[in-house]
Amino acid sequence: MSYSNRRYEGRLVLIPHAQSAFATLHVGIQPVDSIKSVLEGAETKQLYQVEEIGSSFTSGDIYNLPFLFHKEGEPWHEANSYLLSLIENKTLSNRPTDDLRRRASKLLDYLIYCESEGLNWLDFSGRRPVLRPTYKYFAHLINHSGRSSAVVNQYTGVVFDFYRFVCANWHDIDLQRVDTVKEVKFLIKNAYGAARVITAEKRSQTKSTVPGRLVSIGYVREDNEDLRPLSNVELAEFLKVIEGEEWSALERLILLTALMTGARKQTVLTMRLKHLKGFISERLQADGTYLLHAGPGTGMDTKKDRSQRLHVPKQLAKELRVLGDSPMMRQRRVKFRAALSLYYPNIQIKDEDMYVFLSDQGGCYYMAKDDPRYPIVKSRPTGQVTDTIKRKILQKTSDKYPQDFSYHWLRATFGFQLYQRLQALIVVGLMRPGDDIDFIMERMHHATREMTEHYLQLFKMLPQKTVAQEKFEASLFSGNYSSFILSAQDE
Repeated sequence: MSYSNRRYEGRLVLIPHAQSAFATLHVGIQPVDSIKSVLEGAETKQLYQVEEIGSSFTSGDIYNLPFLFHKEGEPWHEANSYLLSLIENKTLSNRPTDDLRRRASKLLDYLIYCESEGLNWLDFSGRRPVLRPTYKYFAHLINHSGRSSAVVNQYTGVVFDFYRFVCANWHDIDLQRVDTVKEVKFLIKNAYGAARVITAEKRSQTKSTVPGRLVSIGYVREDNEDLRPLSNVELAEFLKVIEGEEWSALERLILLTALMTGARKQTVLTMRLKHLKGFISERLQADGTYLLHAGPGTGMDTKKDRSQRLHVPKQLAKELRVLGDSPMMRQRRVKFRAALSLYYPNIQIKDEDMYVFLSDQGGCYYMAKDDPRYPIVKSRPTGQVTDTIKRKILQKTSDKYPQDFSYHWLRATFGFQLYQRLQALIVVGLMRPGDDIDFIMERMHHATREMTEHYLQLFKMLPQKTVAQEKFEASLFSGNYSSFILSAQDE
């Protein structure tokens, strides 16, 4: 059962399906390509509906749209108009309402406060700021809500953005009486010394927040998470543990796909059956890997929808195909289709678009953005299975294994393994110093060279005693798992 706030019952309603949300209606005149419509409850006028430009079938529909009410039961027109405006200009394929629901709950919290204090949310006639509703609400959040400074700033930020919309479209209110805003400029320099000026707004209704924690020595921060690669000895223990009988093939391959390709969880868990069809001998590359495209148009999600090329080793590709064809996964796909026909009878998903990784209940572990259910579902799976697997790993490993290990570490470990292989190539003269940065940047799909350099600095901190003596192999991973470096070089 999804969480519900009793304070909001009857005040924040989700409209499950708003059809043709941004279509326009015409009275008396029939525009070209319009369709006849009627206004429920009306007795006379014939209406003509013109669909939103670019929409077809149900592409202009909105799902789980929040709708707010005053305590007397009257719709809060200004707030509902504001919420609609936030998605009106977004592309038809990118209109999830997750952010709208969060903003709606914050706006309703503000309205309920105003009602409880007998304040008119439109009245900013108070000569002193402390007499105006937004300033009183700010003081309430600080002194009585128990929320952190960062959360308080989120609430006041939504309220201010709402008033900015109201001032521009609904009521004649001086925005400077809502909150005092100053323009501030920052000079930002990157690792190469290049500088740029960033302009931002500074509102008075914000609390100072604690500066973000520094990155711990021996770690790198990526995707707001501090991580490091597993050392070679730790990797040896990891591989030994997941070979145990209590581990299913599905769990192993969720882990190994990240470890062998460097892919993030949203990419691994949105792999489809159609991707496995490309793992045929004719497409095997000289380095023993198959090239797999991820990102927009592929069905596999990536960070910020960037196009990526994954190099899938031959052994991993073979095991993925075996898993996809296994009786267990066939049965799970049957459960998937049964649930689909029960809950979404109007949605069809082709066999080739079925997820490779499905739970024992037939559900996906991570819902891809091109999944036809994506705009409809309120709470989508976002890879929580990786946390479950992590806890299982920590229960099976020794005390020497890092207790802050996470699934994202496998990506860093992939980079470290690449780094060690590339250093061997540099030593024997098959790669020039510095070229390893470009290679790792491409394989780890970093948006900036700076991030790759952070990783390389971390890798260099790990003592390397015998990497230079490693025997050069024809390929980085030789198409199988045996190419991992597991000796205690970094102890």
